[in-house]
Amino acid sequence: MRMTNYDILTLQLDTAKRQLEFAMRKRIQKIVFIHGVGEGVLKMELETLFRRYDNVKYYDADLQKYGYGATEVYIFQNIAAN
Repeated sequence: MRMTNYDILTLQLDTAKRQLEFAMRKRIQKIVFIHGVGEGVLKMELETLFRRYDNVKYYDADLQKYGYGATEVYIFQNIAAN
């Protein structure tokens, strides 16, 4: 069965959320999401996801290292956390 664009986007966003929360649990400070260039739909949806977190800052990833189509996420760690 073929996935619709909506199904693909939903899967990508679910995966991104899982990976972001894994990084937070493991106290990883930086994670890069490769979303490609295309029409920018996935990038916009990822930015909407990232804005839901108070402890996250995101920006275009290093152009020379990743090329176009990548977003770097910096996670502010709470030192007092368990």
